[in-house]
Amino acid sequence: MWKILVVEDNIENQMLLVEILRDHANCDTASNGKEAIERYNESLKEKPYDLILLDVEMPEIGGLELLRRIRQSEEAADIPLGEGVSIIMVTAHKKPFLDAFYQGCNDYIIKPIDADKLIQKIEKKLGPANN
Repeated sequence: MWKILVVEDNIENQMLLVEILRDHANCDTASNGKEAIERYNESLKEKPYDLILLDVEMPEIGGLELLRRIRQSEEAADIPLGEGVSIIMVTAHKKPFLDAFYQGCNDYIIKPIDADKLIQKIEKKLGPANN
C-alpha cells in the first residue's frame, strides 16, 4: 500500500480523498499547512510519504507555499530535483497550475475529484499499490 498525506482544509473533501484511497493507501491527513509540515517532517524520521495530495487554497500556509517549503527542504537534504516526494496539487481553480509546476509539483487534479482519474494519476507516479 502507498503511504499518502492528504492536505485539505475542507473536512468533507479530506474524507472523500481518504475514502477513495482506502483500498490503495494508508493515509494521514492534515487540515492546514502547519500540520502538513509537521507530519511531513515526522515521516522523514520513519517511512517518508510516497505522495502528498495538496490542496492549493488553505488558511495560514497555502498549498503553493507548502510545496515550495517541501522542495526547499529536499534541496537542503541533497535530494535531487525529481527524486523527492511526489506531490499532486488538488484545486477547484485552473489558474495556479503553472505556479505549482514552477514550484515543483508533479501533477494536479481538479475538484470535483474523479476517483478513477485520481488513482490513475497516482499509479502513473508510484506504480500499482501493493495491497
